[in-house]
Amino acid sequence: MSFLYPLILVGIAAVAMPIVLHMIRRHTRKRVPFSSLMFLRTTAPRLRNRSRLEHIPLLILRCLILCLLALAFARPFLPRSIAARKSQPNERVVLLIDTSASMRRVGVWDQAVREARAILGDIGPADRACVMTFDQSTRTLIDFEQWDTLEPAQRSPAAIRSLAQVSPGWGPTNLGQALIAAAEAMEDDETSDGQQVPRARRVVLISDLQQGSDLAALPAYEWPERTELTIQQIPCKETTNASLQLVTTRDPLAPSRESDPPSIRVTNSADATKNRFQLRWNSEAGDDAPDKITELYVAPGLSVVVPAPPRPDSPATTSLVLTGDDHDFDNALYIAGPLEQPVNVLYVGNDDPGDAEAMLYYIRQAFGATSTSATQVVSRPTGEVLNETDVAAANLVIVVDALATGNVTLLRRYLESGGTALLVLQSAEAATNISALSGVNIPDSREAEVPQYAMLASIDFKHPLFAPFSDPRFGDFTRIHFWKYRRVGLIDHPQIRVLARFDTDDPAWFEVAVGQGSLLVLTSGWRPSDSDLALSSKFVPLLYSVLEHGGNLIEREVQYFVGDSIPIPIRPSSRVGGTRIRRPDNSVVNLDPAGQTFAQADLPGLYTIESPTASRTFAVNLFGAESRTEPMAVEDIERMGVSLEPVSDVAPQAAGQTTRHGSFVEMESEQKLWRWVLVATLAMLLIEIWL
Repeated sequence: MSFLYPLILVGIAAVAMPIVLHMIRRHTRKRVPFSSLMFLRTTAPRLRNRSRLEHIPLLILRCLILCLLALAFARPFLPRSIAARKSQPNERVVLLIDTSASMRRVGVWDQAVREARAILGDIGPADRACVMTFDQSTRTLIDFEQWDTLEPAQRSPAAIRSLAQVSPGWGPTNLGQALIAAAEAMEDDETSDGQQVPRARRVVLISDLQQGSDLAALPAYEWPERTELTIQQIPCKETTNASLQLVTTRDPLAPSRESDPPSIRVTNSADATKNRFQLRWNSEAGDDAPDKITELYVAPGLSVVVPAPPRPDSPATTSLVLTGDDHDFDNALYIAGPLEQPVNVLYVGNDDPGDAEAMLYYIRQAFGATSTSATQVVSRPTGEVLNETDVAAANLVIVVDALATGNVTLLRRYLESGGTALLVLQSAEAATNISALSGVNIPDSREAEVPQYAMLASIDFKHPLFAPFSDPRFGDFTRIHFWKYRRVGLIDHPQIRVLARFDTDDPAWFEVAVGQGSLLVLTSGWRPSDSDLALSSKFVPLLYSVLEHGGNLIEREVQYFVGDSIPIPIRPSSRVGGTRIRRPDNSVVNLDPAGQTFAQADLPGLYTIESPTASRTFAVNLFGAESRTEPMAVEDIERMGVSLEPVSDVAPQAAGQTTRHGSFVEMESEQKLWRWVLVATLAMLLIEIWL
């Protein structure tokens, strides 16, 4: 018999108390005068130690009660062979290996590979295993079916050979999604497995378990009851890790001036042992600029924001480099040059720019509301034939009056090639533009009868146009009053999507798909005689939302993170003629003319979009959370409902001790011998009371 807590057996020494109480010397009692003894000679009383025990059965019972209590608290169990237990039943194991950017730290990946090889070597011939890696996404090296098709002697060697083809990447750590993928793979295999006897299910996670790991997917997932997670946490001897990030402006249209150095945030890890660092520019040409270095003091767990040092004149300068910490995987920050190309808005209408009662006046005010705005508004009368150059350069076309026939053809080609147009019905006659530009028949359009005013009562916040207002704090449109609007009779058509309705159930905003582009229709205007929309705080955000819906603000982004899907301009005409992207390793990826995103940004560095007409550069950097390399507490995972086995250390001796202790806990939990010991103790107490 063994004990889970043998030190508690020291309490058996308490049995000496009843014995000592029986053996101590008994003192004489108080003297009482007695008349018949007054003539006898006084003698000293005889004192002696009790050398003989009395009521021996009672004494034995009390000693046994104390011994049984100590025995119960020591948690006894009958030990069995661990190897024999692990073979009953056979296991179903998923080996989950972290390949995120933080595993690139010195020595961490080598330890992880050694640990993975040891675990694969311990898998028995009757076990089923699956080997998976993860960073931002999860990949399978060997699934359960492939494992089953291999000969038993070849399974572990084949899995070990597959690890030789794997190395840490640059992606962030999505630990929550990886654990879910491992648990679901195990459940799918159990469903397809024809064995009647269920196997023990175990997920073995090999990771540095750093603080920046994403666990957001776990709370919404119900972890399987019979699946246990074993964590092999890989430690790192050097703990100082400093990182740097670019501090960007919130205004997507704000141009950057070359004279203004970028602001850089430098963060030091909470468990760091160093606090002195250097910040400098580096370049592909080897221009280290030794005379342009910024010295930094950053306390552990804190961050500082400093301007970047003066940039060298070398055109090959591509990144800022941080030195002085123990790990360099996150010490480079790539900065792409600012895009000076303005956003062009083409306004087609007969409004006077200086007329405060016209819509053009408010368009110019909205896009010129800030001094940092890089938007240009070009106005053209409705009767004038539009210039093809103006239309081709326009990021957004706003039409407020009926169009001439020649302009309709030009604008329709613009929409079909992926452009965005906002059609404002400031009169019922302007509704003819809907059919002309989209080809969708609009049977009826007339002035609506508004007794006092109308309000927006039904808004589709799932549409990208209104998605920025989906937060309840910003989604109240009831203060916007519409004095006039045009009632448009819409038909049920797959190209039409109603985005907002008035409280009269008439359409207020709707979208008509035209080829690759989008025609947005507003059935009322923002002239003061039509509504107070232009005086509302929602007016400017709505206009910028229209720009963003057309992909025009996205084109101006130049800073992304590894793993991001990079939006490509929606208009396919801008990518016709062999547009491609050159990656930091100088490899080239040809873009699909119909594609809208680039999903191969898996390396940090500068990417260049090359096209016959122009080219632009954007930067891809490491995700900031990946630099939080302090170890995570395993309790953070356990609190999300994941069943954990005792965490084992990487050292073999400590791992063996932890594994044995975990097995002893499991044995004692299964046997529960302490219950029978307490039953025997109660029986002894009853006998003692009876005696």
